[in-house]
Amino acid sequence: MRALALLGSTGSIGTSTLDVVAAHPSRLSVVALAAGRNRDLLRSQCETFRPRCVSVGTREDADWLRSNLSYQPELHWGEAGLLACALHAEVDTVVAAIVGSAGLASTEAALRAGRRVCVANKESLVVGGALMHEASLAGGGELLPVDSEHAALHQLLDGRDPASIREIRITASGGPFRDWPLARIQAATVAEALNHPTWKMGPKITIDSATLMNKGLEVIEASVLFGLSPDQVGVTVHPQSQVHAMVGFHDGSYQLQVCANDMKLPIQYCLLYPDKQPGPVVPYAWEGPRAWSFEAPDLDRFPCLALAFQALRAGGTAPALLNAANEVAVAAFLQGRLGFWDIQACNREVLDRIPVTPLGSLPQVLDADRAARRHAEGWVQARTH
Repeated sequence: MRALALLGSTGSIGTSTLDVVAAHPSRLSVVALAAGRNRDLLRSQCETFRPRCVSVGTREDADWLRSNLSYQPELHWGEAGLLACALHAEVDTVVAAIVGSAGLASTEAALRAGRRVCVANKESLVVGGALMHEASLAGGGELLPVDSEHAALHQLLDGRDPASIREIRITASGGPFRDWPLARIQAATVAEALNHPTWKMGPKITIDSATLMNKGLEVIEASVLFGLSPDQVGVTVHPQSQVHAMVGFHDGSYQLQVCANDMKLPIQYCLLYPDKQPGPVVPYAWEGPRAWSFEAPDLDRFPCLALAFQALRAGGTAPALLNAANEVAVAAFLQGRLGFWDIQACNREVLDRIPVTPLGSLPQVLDADRAARRHAEGWVQARTH
């Protein structure tokens, strides 16, 4: 029986994780739940799964939850609450699904405490991947990726001799603007950018998919996770989103991982690894006709992907700078303060203007994150006045 702490329980990954837990009551249990401000959904989750430790965004949320639950778990809030859930004595597995850099400290602490950490928060690996590996080695923790592409790569690479690998490729749906001309992309509205053709996700990650920044962050994540150079990681646009990753070997052959478009599959893979069990997702059906297409991404229309490769090659704090700038820019776009094309311009501005330093510690990463946010916010304000 795996005892879970789920950080980010009310988001799309969190709710899918609880679906997987419900499908495996003899193998998975929920010890701790952490969420932000969606306290109604969190209350419902608590009543269903009865976690012993619960964290919310603020003290006010904790007081509300205390008054509205039929039982009394340990209640925490803020960053300290995330740590309390991740480090609870009964927890052996942490699902890290807090969006953005807010999940860094709890992910690192869980690895250092020897937990299995199923990382859905790609920012933890993007901005501090080397530190996460160091924490895992120091504490005996285990790092498994929840992203569908990286879970696919983990399955393809598991047990392989690294010397046999020529390259890996992750696939991208291409987002809602895959076939749009540049001029139309540059003028895209918030509603258009949120209309993803394949996946139903939160607003931030959906905008990242429209710019292909999401795929850029995944490139950085893949390089960190699997110890590969930037030249060994590629992106292929695959609108059908049936092939999630490919591995190319030195003999010229490739192996592909195929499954349905459902995040419950990679979540279950991480939670139950190395076992593969029937779960809440219907197996892939091969009987009907189908066609798959593959193409290279257009970096002129999707420059955020090129910026991610630039940050990966620069190393050090560059990925942290890019990630922070992008979070500010996407938030400003969703608020109507920036245009769609301004997202890539803001990201480029921060990468070009803030010096990159070698990666040494989590506080240093957080300092770089704050510096990038200040610069990006100043740039946004200058554009809107």
